[in-house]
Amino acid sequence: MFVRKFEASDWAFYKTMRLEALQLHQDVYGTSYDDMASRTDAEWQDIVSQDNSAFFGLFDGDQIIGIGGVFTQDASTRTGMLIAGYIRKEYRGQGLSRFLYQARIDWARQSGLFDRLLIGHREGNEASRRANQAFGFKPIGVVEYTFGNGDIAKDYQYELRL
Repeated sequence: MFVRKFEASDWAFYKTMRLEALQLHQDVYGTSYDDMASRTDAEWQDIVSQDNSAFFGLFDGDQIIGIGGVFTQDASTRTGMLIAGYIRKEYRGQGLSRFLYQARIDWARQSGLFDRLLIGHREGNEASRRANQAFGFKPIGVVEYTFGNGDIAKDYQYELRL
């Protein structure tokens, strides 16, 4: 198992996994499958090649099994956000999310763009809560949020000071 940062040429890996995640789990993401599926290949290439963001793939040999990203939420406050975390079902429960967390946090620190990172999860998503807290994220609030499937539910938010 290994993680690597996507380059612009890796856009199809990201597209495949992101659409899979949204198709299976629109209830935990902030965007819908339909919104992302309507994007052009050029837009997908642009997503993975921004200077102020990074997207990573988790691989088992040459097979992609997970993704995760970090992007600039607010440049004026030097705040980044971890997004799009997803691991295929057959690979869950093995502690593999730590690879994606570590890669994103390391990149955020090395980029020099951020003083803090944010992450959130829908109420009841205990796997996400355990994973972010294992990396030192601290609770900062709870908000009502509209998820990709249209549900309005509690979104628990966390912060990591870099």
